[in-house]
Amino acid sequence: MFPRLLAPIFFALAMTGTALAQDAPPQQVQVWSIPETVRLGQAIWRQDMASARATDAFLAAYAGKLPEGLIGWIVVEDGRNQRVRFLAGTMDAPRAFKDVVVDDRLRAGAVVDAADLTLTPDELARFSARMTAAQGIGTLRCAARYNPVILKNPDGEGWLVWLLASTTQPGLVPMGGHYRFHISADGKTVERREQLSSSCLDMDSSQVRQGGQIAGLFTNVIVAPQPLEIHVFLSLLNQLPIYTSAGDKLWEVNGARIQPVNR
Repeated sequence: MFPRLLAPIFFALAMTGTALAQDAPPQQVQVWSIPETVRLGQAIWRQDMASARATDAFLAAYAGKLPEGLIGWIVVEDGRNQRVRFLAGTMDAPRAFKDVVVDDRLRAGAVVDAADLTLTPDELARFSARMTAAQGIGTLRCAARYNPVILKNPDGEGWLVWLLASTTQPGLVPMGGHYRFHISADGKTVERREQLSSSCLDMDSSQVRQGGQIAGLFTNVIVAPQPLEIHVFLSLLNQLPIYTSAGDKLWEVNGARIQPVNR
């Protein structure tokens, strides 16, 4: 199982308190085809893992003491690799500070000075999209910290931003509390906020690993007629199957595979 390597991470979106009260009942969320749902889930997992691995390398380079002036990070594609760009400056005028390239096997390279401190328009929009989403989170707070993932919207211009409920507790799987945002191309406007669960739900994966057997976790999905990309992400992250009751079917999400369970 891949460990969460973000214990002291100042970059995660810290939320004050944990409000268990929820918004009005969540609306049905957008769904994509099963292949596209799998692709998005894999991309979320890769970016989340790249952020974690790069942050570990960054902290190690500074002996665990964070330099002043850091305001966050973004992840950009770099061929088959991912470049994690740690940013300094201000929220209104961010600039590149350090880069860590994470390869396609999720191995972090060296922490190096950014070759150009000026962010591209695409990078500025990514950072803006992240901060815009953070400011628009709803009242369902299932974790003290949320990790962001930013991808281009497959349906056109703009961004999809996920705020992922996170934990540093071994074996705990936050099944609920995740958000998806549709953000404008300039990163400044929330076009749609989607709550991907109706409530908080933490599951103990150690209970399904006893005796070396992995049975999987089970959850109900009431906001969509099928499993979501978040279930693919959680299955990959925790390396276990997730069974979801959605619509009128029982589904198995096992890593990069989603299929109905015959009944």
